[in-house]
Amino acid sequence: MFGRRANLYQDFRRWIAVFWEERLLDPVLLELCRLRVAQLHGCESELRLRHQPALDAGLSERKIAELSRAATSPAFSPLERDCIALAELFVADPHAITDEDAARISEPLGAEGLVALVQALALFDGFARFRLVLGVEPASDSVRVVPAPAAAADSLY
Repeated sequence: MFGRRANLYQDFRRWIAVFWEERLLDPVLLELCRLRVAQLHGCESELRLRHQPALDAGLSERKIAELSRAATSPAFSPLERDCIALAELFVADPHAITDEDAARISEPLGAEGLVALVQALALFDGFARFRLVLGVEPASDSVRVVPAPAAAADSLY
């Protein structure tokens, strides 16, 4: 995607690495929201990725399979449900996010956690759209496990 604009790739890599390196959010929660945004956009290239820190923290394929039913599935904690619901609103209609929606996130995560989640959603949403516009397709139908994005790495994936 970034082959023609390496300088943009460097900035992207630094930005996304912040969420993983500084552990601004639980890696499972971060990955669930990333995958839900990808589902909503039908972004297969994002749906085929799994970040190792989320798997190490306990994320399972069974839970991922329930992601589209997170609102009613017992596989998800109340916080996960609230964050996934916020992700869904963010993609569909960010103006529909209410103060109550934000409070359900900021109460357990703090204001910093809410800001981190919204920033992550903006990144996930924007780059899923970016991949779709450019027609980035997955190399195969299999799921690829990748390390957490790192600012200093030569390659993100």
